[in-house]
Amino acid sequence: MSKITGIKPTPRQAMEWVKEVGNGKRRLVFSEPAEVRMKHRHIGRRQVLETLKNGLVSEPLHMDAHGDWRCNLSWFHAGARLTVGVIFRLAEAPEGREGAEDRESGALAVVATVVEG
Repeated sequence: MSKITGIKPTPRQAMEWVKEVGNGKRRLVFSEPAEVRMKHRHIGRRQVLETLKNGLVSEPLHMDAHGDWRCNLSWFHAGARLTVGVIFRLAEAPEGREGAEDRESGALAVVATVVEG
């Protein structure tokens, strides 16, 4: 199994990755706490994907207390404002493939939390 590490994207790169996730072109992982909160708050994956695809940055890219790079995006879906917290991680490239292109292709977004309002 490959290891996952933090990555420092530029704000523009982060938004490109988020839009790619929303369009299904990049990997997306829902953290277990995010899934629990989504179920508790009756928020579906489609709402989260719409927020990632169309949302606006409500909290800019920054490093959190755990050393992860994250940002929040907000969007109105079905009459409710939804805020999605996204963490950017990088899955290590397979052995023998260490180029910059491989590192970028291994980037993934992790949904850390989903809040209505």
